Amino acid sequence: MGTKQTASPARYPFLLGILVFLFFSPLLTAQETYSMRVWQSENGLPINIVHSIAQDSKGYIWVATAEGVVRFDGLDFTQIPTPPGFKFSTSGSHRLFATSHGTIWLASSTGTLLRIQGDKATPIWKVDDAPNASPITQLIEGSNGKILILKGPDYWTYHQGKISRIDSVSAEVHELFEEDRIKRANSGRIGHDGRPGTLLSSRQSQWKIDDDNLLTVTTDSGQTWPIFLPGIGREFEVTEMLEDRAGFIWIATSLHGIGLIRQDRVDLQPTAAGLNRSSALAVLQDSQDNVWIANRNGGVELMQGDRTEHFDFPTGEGHRGVVSTLYEDRENRLWAATREGPIFRWLGWRFVEEFVHVQQFGQVHNPPLVNAIYQDLDGILWMGGQTGLARAIGRQLDRVGLERGYPGGEVTVMSGGVEGELWVGTAQGFVLQYHEGRLRTIGSPSELLFRHVSSILVESNTRVWVTTLGSGLFLYDGKKWHHFGEDQGLPNARLTHIIDDDLGHFWFGSTGGILRASRADLLNRTTQPDAPIHWLVMNRSDGLPTSECVGGHNPAGWRFKDDSIWFPTTLGVVRVDPSLTKVNRTPPPIYLQSVDVDGTPTKIENGRIDLSPENNLLEISYQGLDFSAPEKLTYRTRLLGFEENWSEMGNERSRTFSAIPPGKYTFQVSAMNGDGVLSAKPAIVRIEKHPHFWQTGWFIAQLWLFVILLAGGIGGVLARIRLKRRIQKLNIHNARETERSRIARDLHDDLGASLTEISLLAGLGAEQAAGSEFQSQLDDLSSRCRATAQALDEIVWAVNPREDSLGSLIDYLGGFATEFLERAGINLRLRIPANLPDHPLDTTYRHSIFLCAREAFNNIVKHSEAETAWLHVTLEEGVLEIFIEDDGKGIHPDEPGQGQGLQNFKARMKACGGQFDRRNRPSGGTVVRFSIPLPNRSNKKRTTPNRQKTK
Repeated sequence: MGTKQTASPARYPFLLGILVFLFFSPLLTAQETYSMRVWQSENGLPINIVHSIAQDSKGYIWVATAEGVVRFDGLDFTQIPTPPGFKFSTSGSHRLFATSHGTIWLASSTGTLLRIQGDKATPIWKVDDAPNASPITQLIEGSNGKILILKGPDYWTYHQGKISRIDSVSAEVHELFEEDRIKRANSGRIGHDGRPGTLLSSRQSQWKIDDDNLLTVTTDSGQTWPIFLPGIGREFEVTEMLEDRAGFIWIATSLHGIGLIRQDRVDLQPTAAGLNRSSALAVLQDSQDNVWIANRNGGVELMQGDRTEHFDFPTGEGHRGVVSTLYEDRENRLWAATREGPIFRWLGWRFVEEFVHVQQFGQVHNPPLVNAIYQDLDGILWMGGQTGLARAIGRQLDRVGLERGYPGGEVTVMSGGVEGELWVGTAQGFVLQYHEGRLRTIGSPSELLFRHVSSILVESNTRVWVTTLGSGLFLYDGKKWHHFGEDQGLPNARLTHIIDDDLGHFWFGSTGGILRASRADLLNRTTQPDAPIHWLVMNRSDGLPTSECVGGHNPAGWRFKDDSIWFPTTLGVVRVDPSLTKVNRTPPPIYLQSVDVDGTPTKIENGRIDLSPENNLLEISYQGLDFSAPEKLTYRTRLLGFEENWSEMGNERSRTFSAIPPGKYTFQVSAMNGDGVLSAKPAIVRIEKHPHFWQTGWFIAQLWLFVILLAGGIGGVLARIRLKRRIQKLNIHNARETERSRIARDLHDDLGASLTEISLLAGLGAEQAAGSEFQSQLDDLSSRCRATAQALDEIVWAVNPREDSLGSLIDYLGGFATEFLERAGINLRLRIPANLPDHPLDTTYRHSIFLCAREAFNNIVKHSEAETAWLHVTLEEGVLEIFIEDDGKGIHPDEPGQGQGLQNFKARMKACGGQFDRRNRPSGGTVVRFSIPLPNRSNKKRTTPNRQKTK
């Protein structure tokens, strides 16, 4: 196996300070800019002396150095072990040749030849075996897989492990070598003279070594410019050049390692002296085509054509006048707010303060930071900042609060809708729309994950795009919010701004570079969770001076009238032309690197892996190839049979599965380059995990059969036990019912008859004692006996099991009410449904209902002064409702509502699971309603009363 050494500076943080300039230094020309990325010995190369460079059929870059051959995947160098008998030296030169099936050939200056396949190097000609010391200058692949070799003046062929001289060279072979010589001469390869030829690139540029042995590039417009090596200048020797499949230029140098050159896609805009290396906060193009740039050091830069002028703000001693927002209103007036609080207006030659300290915000001694300004269609100027939202009325500010729907907090951004209406975003995560004089909440903090809203783009009321600092992108479709975060493949979740280029793409500033995504991709993801989003990422490798765009100031990006897009960064303002942005459309190849099973490396045989039942941990490593910006490569994986949807892995180059169940699976992995281009096809490996014997189908089938039989047996036993218990319960219940019937009968026949007899005797005695002192006592005794007999009748009714039904309850209640109110001289009207179901009710249930109703009738007699009362019963959806009404004086507002009677109502209804309420009748009097769900049975039908009775 080869020795792997990492080449990524991100893996060695202590190298970043040294390598940043080295890796991403711009090579400036008058018309175009190129960036060169350099790898040297501290990045993984064995030595900085490089003789040759090549790209194999799989896409890997191979480098021949003075100390060995390495394979490069964009991040890691893997050194190939040198077989015995093959020596490298710093003198002379080595040449690399690539043929099919990923095979690389290394020819030394002494005439030796080495074949490399994968990580294995096989000598073809060793030092002692070489027929002469002449170097191999050409190696090509002919028909039938034969390798044709030109060594000095002689032609050789290598086929099926045998090498032989070609004594008679045909015209066809001569033609093949001539075509290869011309091709090498025009592709920067080492020629017969040991010098690299001219490289004619696919982009019509010409790279060559001039007469002074210096590298130059001639563009397609015919202009020639020198190329500088970062930190070295022009004094470097190129040993070979190569254009890779993506169209990027590689150079091998004699003392300075290898370099990759690509044309920049981003321009750094020079403004005032030093600004191009200073932080810009906001950028805006006004209606007069002037460009305004807010500077972190204070003030603004005004760019008018080639002229740049700086303006400061009169904010007082100790303040720099750092701008928080720039805004041009509908009247073409330019406004600027500063971090210190004042708001200024441009008069054409200077800025003047308009709103002194903005004291109307409520912070007179500590003016707030105004983050955003917006003018609506009515001409009202809105200002939002650290302490809230206000609108300008004349020269004063009217604070907007909760009464107009503003929930409070810091306003971070304001934008206009399709009809010019105001949209507001806050630091707490609110998104608000001003509609019909009020702000209404469209997005709440919980929906936007409580993140700082950095920009709002309104395409329609059913398509609102919102960026946040920390949670990425959100889309409101008129009904709900859709989230696009790092779990959905977003390269960086700290988005500073969003701009529509009108070409079908959105551009985003972020703290990780400039991003671009297709509107169609984003919308597809809302309906198809597995649909890919092709994110284009621009960072230092594309010419950005830094990957960090600036947010928190407005506007944090601007689309100019020429359709170019500008973003402020921590090292100046950068410009992108969407129409000219060149996309690397070469799909990155993806390969499986290694497989570890329970920590042990395992070979992939015939595209599959077999796992034993004991294997629990599976780790699969993979690698995509994209040399222009390997750190931008992202991956998506899935294990078919275990999961259907793709998992976005970000930059992770391995995935681990733990304790997957037995079965057959297919692992798939695809790579996406920084321009959003997916691999042409995923890398695949088939996985089969074998089960334990108790996990096999035959064992499970027999186990199920046993379980079914066992369950049947247990079920039979349990059924017999349940039946026996049920019979016992029925016996006990019948015994209780019999005893209740006996008690009710005895009470009625014995005690009831005796009380009736006593009442009659007392009545007769009172008649005989008329006029005597005993008459009143005998009348009282007769009345008490009748009342006791009535109470006893209620007890007998409540105890008697034959009365345990809904019909009995209603009949008894109607009879009681009729008799009770008749004695009080109050008319009673009954509305009781026909054919009430014979619904069972236990003693406690029906007695509680009766007691509540009796108390209600008693209240009518005692307190209402009514002439008529109503008893109305309904039964719908299994709920019994009893309405007791009267036409009396009703409930006085000052009457206490928590008397003992009302407490009893509530307690008894709660015990039945019901509800109680009372209210005044519109026409006078009181309505008392008892609502009780009937237990254990549902009765949906109820309606027409069968009788109306007046007493």
